[in-house]
Amino acid sequence: MRSPLEKFTLIEILSIGIAAVVGLFAMIQGYLILLFLTFYLIAISLICEAFIFLQRRDTAHAGKQLVRAICILIFITYTIFQI
Repeated sequence: MRSPLEKFTLIEILSIGIAAVVGLFAMIQGYLILLFLTFYLIAISLICEAFIFLQRRDTAHAGKQLVRAICILIFITYTIFQI
């Protein structure tokens, strides 16, 4: 039987893996848009982890991860519009 959290775990792992590859490429090549994409992928990973904590009834950790993800999303979006 598959776990109901398996989808969120898979998305979390994929987004972190893709973020690592894209972030490394962005640092080597110097593409700023890929660096922003990396931070968005990290925020997606944090949101998935918050959903996993919510399903486990651990609202304190879920809230912390959700606040971290929202802060990253707000600051990166603000930075994009300032450029």
